[in-house]
Amino acid sequence: MKRKDCMIERVSNFGVGVVLMSMALGLTLIGVTVLPIIGLLVAVPTFLLAAWFLAAPKSAECTI
Repeated sequence: MKRKDCMIERVSNFGVGVVLMSMALGLTLIGVTVLPIIGLLVAVPTFLLAAWFLAAPKSAECTI
């Protein structure tokens, strides 16, 4: 795998993580103000998914 492809992989993981984090913050705001139980039940998994994307390990090809 080319070095350029590995850089694109890391940037895309970070980008998805940032988008999910902003969505989770918005859902938390909505969950606290409008739909407390349902909104927070959706926001918590979104936070976890965002954290996973931000800390995602590199693929096996990029670790070499």
